[in-house]
Amino acid sequence: MFTLLLVRIPRPPETAAGKAGRGSLRREAGYGWVYLKERPGLLGLLVLFAFINFALGYFSVLMTPLVLSFSTADVLGAIFSVGGIGTLIGSVVMSTWGGSKRKIDGLLGSIFLFSVFLILMGFRADLVVIGIGAFGLFVLLPIAQASSQAIWQAKIAPDVQGRVFAIRGLIAQGITPLTYLTAGPLADYVFEPMMQPNGALASSVGAVIGVGVGRGIGLIFVVMGLFIALATAIGYAMPRIRRVEEELPDYGADMPKE
Repeated sequence: MFTLLLVRIPRPPETAAGKAGRGSLRREAGYGWVYLKERPGLLGLLVLFAFINFALGYFSVLMTPLVLSFSTADVLGAIFSVGGIGTLIGSVVMSTWGGSKRKIDGLLGSIFLFSVFLILMGFRADLVVIGIGAFGLFVLLPIAQASSQAIWQAKIAPDVQGRVFAIRGLIAQGITPLTYLTAGPLADYVFEPMMQPNGALASSVGAVIGVGVGRGIGLIFVVMGLFIALATAIGYAMPRIRRVEEELPDYGADMPKE
């Protein structure tokens, strides 16, 4: 609160979009959804991110038990440190580079590579492999986030960004509690039993990624990585999402003429 008191937050000029959303508290609260429905490219991008966040939720919940299934807490801390270094490097790279000319290419491309590293982490119960996967994954995370934010901030008028971003957060993050509720039961009662030496997938999938404690979680990582790769490919195949930067004007086009 003290920091906010020291910072001057300018009031953006009212745009045509802001005037259209003016009214009662209920109308203004729901205007973010109306704004997105009128822009299918942004809405499609939002739905795509909801599915991707759902898959990444399994990574958040199961990363710790994956490593601890065959190693120690000290090693787990070291892998998270490697991931933190990756985040720092990715942030520096994005700050100096500024991202690809078409932000949607940088966004979907980094997410696709993200899926590759996620698959790699589940492929072997090997600390070096998991460490490389974690590093690559966290390097790409700030690149994807910055590319996405650049698109949203360029396409949405400043005076309605609060309302639109609230709906964006609600949809994109609202599905993650389902991940947290299902990750444990799926790992303990479905995937782990199937990946034990005498499990249902021991002689097939187990021949590739191994069997034993933790290999069920590894299979979840592989499945979620494939899911993200497929979702990204579908998103890129949809013209409204792929061409969102060309089809939607930047918010400056919505500014009143003087």
